[in-house]
This record gives sequence, C-alpha cells and structure tokens, in this order.
Amino acid sequence: MYDHKEQELKNHKSLLNPQVGDYWQEMCCPYFIIVNIEDGKYRVLSCMGGPNSFNRKDEPNARKEVDGAHWCFDYGQSMLVDRVWIEKAVTYGTIPGFVADVINSEKTQKIVQEWRKFMGQEIRRRIQSLQDEYEQFTGWKYLKEAV
Repeated sequence: MYDHKEQELKNHKSLLNPQVGDYWQEMCCPYFIIVNIEDGKYRVLSCMGGPNSFNRKDEPNARKEVDGAHWCFDYGQSMLVDRVWIEKAVTYGTIPGFVADVINSEKTQKIVQEWRKFMGQEIRRRIQSLQDEYEQFTGWKYLKEAV
C-alpha cells in the first residue's frame, strides 16, 4: 500500500541529497534518473526534453520508444544538471509539494550500471579514434607499415 507520508520523506531526502540511482517519476511516467555525480553536478538521463517538449526543447530526451508498449533509455543522451534544475523538475512552482516521486532500487542501480558500461565503451571508442587520428597526423602509421 502506498504511504504518502513515507514517500514525501523519501522525496525530501533525495532532493536535499541526490544520489546515483535516484529515479524520479509520476504515476509510472519517467522524469529522469541520476546516473553519475560529477564535481557537485548530476549527470541525468531525462525524459522531459526534446523538440516536442513544451518548455525543455533545448534539453535532450533520453526516452527511446522500442514499440507501442515499451521504451528504454538512450544512454548517449545524458546531460549535466545542478540541484536547482532537479528541484524545478520535481516540485510545484507555486505551492509546496512534489509533482514526482523518487525511487532508488536494485532496478534503478542496474540502469546506472548499464549506463556506466555504455559510457566506458564509448570512451574506449573515442580513444581508439583519436589514436588512429594521431598516428595519421604524425605519420607514425606509415612508419609502422614500413618496418
């Protein structure tokens, strides 16, 4: 059974001290999940932005439709936000209270782990690309082939 007071306490706690794995949603509609903390800011996968958004057109939308009944996160669409952004996203602007509730569970931690794996592979791909570019630039590639 849903305990409104307990959820309100969780929301306040998470708003004051956001953690990796905090997944904010409203009635099973995703808002965002925090996947990393970087220098006091929060890397999130947000489902609130994109060209069809009313007021967040400049923000990437990490929600990717799989089919008519399923969706997943596009791990390449993360963005860095501050606590003020989080507060504006999950609280009412004119009255006290939360428009969304937070969950932090094994499932949300699995999403974080999948994002970290994706980003690790992406970083390795970029490093390899830069290595190839460096070798081309310096001529090292041609020196290795001549030997």
